[in-house]
Amino acid sequence: MLEIIQLSPKTDNGYFVVKYIKKVLKSPVFWIVIVYTIFLAYSTHIEDPKEIPYPIAQINFKTSRKYISSNYAASSRLGNHLFELASVLSISRDLNRVPIFFIEDCYHEKMWEDTNNLIPGLMNQFLVINGSVPRAIRRTSFHEKCCTFDNPSVLKENKDEYLHLKGTHYQSWKYFSQMRNELLGFLKTPVNNFFYLPVSSESTFVTCVHIRRGDFLRVGFHVAGEHFIKSSMDFVQNQEGRSRKHMATVFFGDDFSFMDSLRNRTVYNTQDAFVSQNSPSDDLLYSKANCDVVIITAAHSTFGWWMGYLSKGNTVYYTDIKYTKDYILETGEFTSEDYYPPHWTPLKYAGSNNLTVTRSFN
Repeated sequence: MLEIIQLSPKTDNGYFVVKYIKKVLKSPVFWIVIVYTIFLAYSTHIEDPKEIPYPIAQINFKTSRKYISSNYAASSRLGNHLFELASVLSISRDLNRVPIFFIEDCYHEKMWEDTNNLIPGLMNQFLVINGSVPRAIRRTSFHEKCCTFDNPSVLKENKDEYLHLKGTHYQSWKYFSQMRNELLGFLKTPVNNFFYLPVSSESTFVTCVHIRRGDFLRVGFHVAGEHFIKSSMDFVQNQEGRSRKHMATVFFGDDFSFMDSLRNRTVYNTQDAFVSQNSPSDDLLYSKANCDVVIITAAHSTFGWWMGYLSKGNTVYYTDIKYTKDYILETGEFTSEDYYPPHWTPLKYAGSNNLTVTRSFN
């Protein structure tokens, strides 16, 4: 046991300090504490095991083709994956290159599985290679801001056989502006019929409301409040009113108690309200088949973006990010015109003292 020595003012303090230090250094408890402290310090800097790179991919050089690959934000979610893969595929066509997807670690493997589970036709366009990008392939700077558009024509002068882009996210519709119908065709056929959710038809008009909260509340991305969401629904119903139709609303998102509370307070006499509990993939497939209009309440939700982009009605309303305090605006990495398609409708409050939601024309 570590011996505690009480110093007395009547003794030689220096002598006892030295004696105390010697005893501490001989104590097993002291060294156990030191070893444990070092272990804690080391463990906090250990890589995420899922990021440990796989062995270098074995590829052929000096072939008759040219290839393109990219650095992917593989640990992100499905919405980001769709932006990246659709963009790289489109860029590959602009440059007449074969798109490659390197499975570099566990995250890349999960990215491939999740995307292929939703949109296998998109993944079939890529040459999938197991292994990390070879060091012999030079990394090329491109698309260094998440939510802006860089013209791929700047890459045409690059003569590298393997062109590997350093950018990630590629959150701009402009990269794949002519591919919407093709991407819709790439989606898989649903394996269920979403039996508890309404079906869009000649007699039923379905409004899909996407709500992202969760991690957005922690990282500083904009999250719409209940009043704005309900006022947006009122605005959209007035704009898209189908008096001859039965109106139904479906809430999608990651906060089920919040959405269930909204559903219970939806008071339109002619409208039913539902909360989806499907998987993210099935939510997007449902949108393709049934969402006549989509409301994106979290201004920078990539999943909400894709729910709107792939929706049946191709009619989208979204919270105007310019009137929020979304953290992404402070970074300078976001350009609204590059992120939101021009035919989508931005929404905001009419004024600081007027909490009626209206269209934003700025």
